[in-house]
Amino acid sequence: MKKVFAFALAAVLAFAAFALAGCGQGEGQGSDGGTMDGVRVSFIDVGKGDCILVQAGGSAALIDTGYDSTSDEVLSYLSDLGVSRLDWVVLTHYDQDHVGGLRAIGEKLDIGTVFLPGYVGKDKNYKTAMSAIEGLGLATQLVTERLHLKLGDYDFDLFPPGVEYDPGSKGEEGNDNDCSLVASLTGDGASFLFAGDLEEDGIAAYLEDDHGRFDVVKMPHHGRKASLTDEFLEDVRPQIAIITDSKDDPADKKTLKMLDAIDAEAYRTGTYGTITVQCDGTGGYSVSN
Repeated sequence: MKKVFAFALAAVLAFAAFALAGCGQGEGQGSDGGTMDGVRVSFIDVGKGDCILVQAGGSAALIDTGYDSTSDEVLSYLSDLGVSRLDWVVLTHYDQDHVGGLRAIGEKLDIGTVFLPGYVGKDKNYKTAMSAIEGLGLATQLVTERLHLKLGDYDFDLFPPGVEYDPGSKGEEGNDNDCSLVASLTGDGASFLFAGDLEEDGIAAYLEDDHGRFDVVKMPHHGRKASLTDEFLEDVRPQIAIITDSKDDPADKKTLKMLDAIDAEAYRTGTYGTITVQCDGTGGYSVSN
């Protein structure tokens, strides 16, 4: 098992987290700000929603964009890190807590390509996202089969939905959570899995293929307990689990107990705010807020 450096996210330890782990912030933070050592993944606190910044070398990308109402906070965070260009943005699915910030972010930052799940949504969130993409003149690509990309020297893979979109199956938004794109980032001793908002059917489809184990996992659907959550954790066997929940809508206690049972360190944005995980290229991780 790789050595993991996981620090309590308390203010008294914040000053020492990176130095002790040997995973410095690097010389450059954005895709036009030079290079940085290793890989850095920031799970930006947008409440119960996803906005994940991935940085490697001189490249940067976003997985989801949070809400429209949290876009100012996201832009401020990116500005503080010197990020002015995103090589790409991945929209895992079309819920407002994943796509709502796209227009505001695209108005301020240069975006290369927007990767989209390979289905046509039927609700207002889908239409809002498409309107933003058209208004910004962004290039798009539907992910209908496994797509391999490079972010710096790291492998970034996108896995298409394993479930067919059914707009009438679960209310206005259908089963779009189960149709989430799943992404992985691997290389130089690092392995991350980003599981979107997968629920029962989406997890079942994911488990049909052997994607292997990952050290760090962004838990599906903000830490909600699904019928296959235990099978998912047994398959992935993470050492570090990130949950993008909120104080008002926290992760399920059963999910936290399952993570504890496999000795995974769990970190929640609803408790700690924005969470950053860095890997130095040797398999060591640091976690900080």
